[in-house]
Amino acid sequence: MSARARAPRVLITGGTGFVGSALVRELDRRGHDVHVFARSTADRSALDDAQVTWHEGDLRDAPAVARAVARVATGEAEPWIVHAGAVISYRTRDRELQQAVNVGGTRNVLEACLHNRVGRLLHVSSVVAVGPTPDGSPANEELAWAGAEVRCDYMDTKRAAEELVLGAARELDVVVVNPGAIFGPGHAGPNTVRFLEGIARRRTGPFAPPGTLSVVGRGDVVDGCLLALERGDPGQRYLLCASSLSILELFALAARELGVPAPRWRLGRRSWRWVCAGMGLVDRVFDPTPASPQALRMLGTHFAFDAARAREELGWKPRPFEGVLRETIAWLREAGHL
Repeated sequence: MSARARAPRVLITGGTGFVGSALVRELDRRGHDVHVFARSTADRSALDDAQVTWHEGDLRDAPAVARAVARVATGEAEPWIVHAGAVISYRTRDRELQQAVNVGGTRNVLEACLHNRVGRLLHVSSVVAVGPTPDGSPANEELAWAGAEVRCDYMDTKRAAEELVLGAARELDVVVVNPGAIFGPGHAGPNTVRFLEGIARRRTGPFAPPGTLSVVGRGDVVDGCLLALERGDPGQRYLLCASSLSILELFALAARELGVPAPRWRLGRRSWRWVCAGMGLVDRVFDPTPASPQALRMLGTHFAFDAARAREELGWKPRPFEGVLRETIAWLREAGHL
């Protein structure tokens, strides 16, 4: 029997995205029969070299989701479902879209799984669905939710989606992973790439926001997803963070690698609230992306986490972040983005 025949069949939503495409290629390399649910307009070029069966549809279309899950759930072996599809946006105008895709789409995936024989559902969530943390001290998966105060639609919808998934744990074998801010080469779309491009073009100025970020490499997130599929406890969530840095520390690290001046001072939280309030007035007139009020509030918030559970229970071993950042910047230069 071939390795591909023994390995579980896998259906992935979000398989054309930054993490999803890398996960698809790794599953294909390991011999899985990989299926990807994607919109007709999705850029599929990142998977040109992978052996993939495509299922066309939108996460908001419940019948399309149900058909895709039903097709992979045929046969004796119960497939793995990886739900990584989501809208990542900090624009006020995308509130309804994020509610429809991030929450409604997750509900559609769950309903399809409940009506078919599936082995395990892995939900790729985010640290924002766990935090914010009270200060820069790392927290764990049991942190009490206090995200509503940030007033960020992406945070709220990712939290609501995760609650739906964990709420189905009595009926389905579900596992959740919560990656931090993801860096890595090979994809020009993520917010982290735009962040590095902004530093390289010296758009940050002398001041940094007062928040904290947990960071991780794309390859390490893929490893964490695979380990969670293979070893994760049902109904459990696993933080995937290599380290936590203040925004000022992250700016300084990136600026050093890019060879440009770094911000020297971190604004206080009160001053940052005035910045956010001012941009809120601008947001009423025109779209200030990427410096939208929601994005700025996120940069003033602490997302500091400890991934001890993933390290100890899954055997997850992320690379040091400095190496990931150096590799990302090298790729951006080679690809002509810097």
